[in-house]
Amino acid sequence: MSRPEHLAPPEIAEMSARAIELLALPDDEPKFLLDIGCGSGLSGEIIEEEGHYWVDLAVEKDLEGDLFLHDIGHGLGFRPGTFDGAISPILIHA
Repeated sequence: MSRPEHLAPPEIAEMSARAIELLALPDDEPKFLLDIGCGSGLSGEIIEEEGHYWVDLAVEKDLEGDLFLHDIGHGLGFRPGTFDGAISPILIHA
């Protein structure tokens, strides 16, 4: 099975790494992050490499892996404080 970074442009990896950096997470313990609009799953791979745990949120039904299928236009439906942070480098960008 090919890894997501072999399928996505390098810019996606850079945006994902930068999004995680901007969260300014402490280095002392793993955090639980939400990847909104996960796409290929590359952001999740990068989150994992940084030592954190993650959940994907996507609207596409044909993606592989463990994820929540949801349209963010209808709100997220998670209780406040469920996640230590969230990133969305693929879905929301300039």
